[in-house]
Amino acid sequence: MSEFSDTLKARADLGQLIGEVVALKPGGNGFIGLCPFHSEKTPSFHVHTARRFYYCFGCHAHGDIFQFYMVLRKISFPEAVELVAERLGVAMPQRLGENADPLRRELLQVQGLARDYFERELAGREGSHARAYLASREFQPEQVSAFRLGFAPASGRGLTQQLQRQGVAPAVALRAGVCQLRRESAGASLPATQARWEDLYDRFRERLIFPIANERGDVVAFGGRALESNDRVPKYLNSPEHPLYTKGKLLYNLDRARKAIHELGYAILVEGYFDCLRVFLAGFENVVASCGTALTPAQVALLGRSSKKVAINFDPDVAGRAAAERSVALLLEEDFQMRVVILEGGLDPDLFIRQKGREAYAAALKSSRSFFDYLASRARAQFEVSRPDGKVSAINYLLPFLSHVHEPVLRQGLAENLAAQLGVDQPLISRRLQQAVRLRRRELEVDTATTPRSLYAERIVLRAWLEWEGRRSTISHRLQSERLFEGLGSEGLFNRLQQGDPGADWQALTATLDPADQHWLAEILLSSNDPTLDEASFEEAIATLRQRRASRERQDLQSQIAAATARGDRAGVEALLRRKAAADAAGRDR
Repeated sequence: MSEFSDTLKARADLGQLIGEVVALKPGGNGFIGLCPFHSEKTPSFHVHTARRFYYCFGCHAHGDIFQFYMVLRKISFPEAVELVAERLGVAMPQRLGENADPLRRELLQVQGLARDYFERELAGREGSHARAYLASREFQPEQVSAFRLGFAPASGRGLTQQLQRQGVAPAVALRAGVCQLRRESAGASLPATQARWEDLYDRFRERLIFPIANERGDVVAFGGRALESNDRVPKYLNSPEHPLYTKGKLLYNLDRARKAIHELGYAILVEGYFDCLRVFLAGFENVVASCGTALTPAQVALLGRSSKKVAINFDPDVAGRAAAERSVALLLEEDFQMRVVILEGGLDPDLFIRQKGREAYAAALKSSRSFFDYLASRARAQFEVSRPDGKVSAINYLLPFLSHVHEPVLRQGLAENLAAQLGVDQPLISRRLQQAVRLRRRELEVDTATTPRSLYAERIVLRAWLEWEGRRSTISHRLQSERLFEGLGSEGLFNRLQQGDPGADWQALTATLDPADQHWLAEILLSSNDPTLDEASFEEAIATLRQRRASRERQDLQSQIAAATARGDRAGVEALLRRKAAADAAGRDR
């Protein structure tokens, strides 16, 4: 995070800003109110003003003031920073995102240089067969230019030499993912910081290039399609992940599509680059693609900032149908409303629009099926539902999807629909669905909201570690040297916290933790049942942990004595008894 956004966050009164949107009242270690991100009657949304974060114990939404506005207003991080600055009356620095972070600026520069190089190569002599390929797929030159498509020649050193001439450091070119180490250099385990230009060559070779942009429109990565069929190389190759790019966290074309998604109220989700371009160029500008990867929870969350309605239009092959089913489950979990577009003739969106035209695609969108009707038709195609065993198989296939539906009335309506379609007793379906929902909730509780069983003393010590930032290193040394968390429920969590920056704030500390750990830490910091944290309560907790460790050691010694006795090891028994007597004496002295 930039220095400017850090300063803004430190100045922002979280209770005041969130209080403009949520009716808050004092509670816990801050404020409490009804969550703005899900429907509830009992307040479960907490704001910790001192630590500058919020957490909902109902839907597990959490974050800082920027995350709050990003989710609430469906805006990007830079837009959230601008909004907070405006609310605080602070002037924005020029080009905040690019100038604040030198590494970001260097990586963006490399991506821009690479994009320009690929464009020039596509327009040049070596790009003739790539241009012919695009023409065969009915892309006009002006459309190719609008999306800044490019070509990576087969030479393997063109981009590398271009970046060298531009004065880019070899380590930065390597970090940006557009170059890679030669096999002999990689085999020698050469550190990236020591790479020389002669150690590098182009990552993309003999490929059509698709620039991949973030929400702001900055090119951060590339996707490359092989122009020749070759079993030895993958058909598609993406940039490796780097500080500006995580494959499962971006949606292709979202920077162009976001305005149309807001205006139309829904998004069209396709699989590949060509499908996305074709649909967009046909006038359906609310289209995004999953960058050649299976849809991820991070992409679902990103899409949800723009709209909670989506039309899924994946390829009709086996892989596409499987991807559609996985996507339905993910989108249902996040309360999306969705429909599935079925294109006649088993065509993908690109080929369908080329053969049938724009109006036919518009009609297909209009006649898209509800997710349930789509899944029900899939069940009927896979299972012989006229037979009892086929009905059971269809029910077992569909119930897991229905269990993701949060709204009880909608879920019950779908159960009735399923019973009617399969000719099964409706109360039976409802009972099975209730069982699936209960199981689903138990699984979610384990995955995202289970509070580990812990000692009260563990909570106090962890809270001290979190709140007393200046003493984190001292507390860590004390706990580790005396092995006070060893064998306790919080041992793994504490070890994971140790791996972070001791001076980091709550948001940074918890960024890499799983949801269960985040939930537990939020509960510790926001609990209104714990007394005021002070030196006396901290030392009392430390003493309790010492007693617990000593008791555990004595129990372990007792087990070792029993085992030595069973083996007939008299010398071992005597030695262990002496150790136990010393431990008992030490315990009495304390």
